[in-house]
Amino acid sequence: MSRLFSYLAILLFGAVLLCVMPDLPRFGDPQAPAAQHVSDHYIEHAYHDTHTPNIVTVMIADYRSFDTLGETVVVFAAGLACMLLLRPRRKTRHLPISARKDSLIVDVVVRCIIPALQIFALYVVFHGHYSPGGGFQGGALLAGSVLLARVALGQERSASVFPAHLGTPFGIAGIILFVLVGLGGLNDGGSFLQYDHLPINLPPDTLRNWGILLVEVGVAFAVMGTLISIFDDLVSGTDATT
Repeated sequence: MSRLFSYLAILLFGAVLLCVMPDLPRFGDPQAPAAQHVSDHYIEHAYHDTHTPNIVTVMIADYRSFDTLGETVVVFAAGLACMLLLRPRRKTRHLPISARKDSLIVDVVVRCIIPALQIFALYVVFHGHYSPGGGFQGGALLAGSVLLARVALGQERSASVFPAHLGTPFGIAGIILFVLVGLGGLNDGGSFLQYDHLPINLPPDTLRNWGILLVEVGVAFAVMGTLISIFDDLVSGTDATT
């Protein structure tokens, strides 16, 4: 009976979506309501408000920064869920995917790739003001460099690149940095995440520029720590001999 109600709910929801589809604006329609006032405002005021050429970064990390904070928390919540469900409480063994690989070629190549990948990741984070990039992309690249070490070198040998116990703390640090920047906006009558009220003696547009950067760094930390934590929890298993 419960399955029947589930199917009925899905069909009802699908019918509602089909009914409202004709009233939605066409994709890329310049006459859509959002393109009449919101988009024009972003395009006209983004650089003047934030001294940041990349309008996409301004939208994500400034105009809708509260929404981005929510997205970052959702990513971290996924990591916490994996930790609570998968992280063993007894002595563990690691699955073969993270076992040590005795290959000189793999070892040398990976150790050369990882620093280059991490430098590029930092470029993506810190250059998101001027070109495609930002905290989510940079954090994923940083995590990818560590996960490459996990798979190619093994769990124990890759601990020198990034210890397994730092994944969750890195995610927490990223969220805390994001929130602290937001709380700094409360200075002098400002609002949460209003960067031009940060307690730093700089012009308002420069403050918003720096606020965007700090927020992107926080996002990168949160994404990096969460992805690494999820991987480490997935490859860990309880030792059957304990």
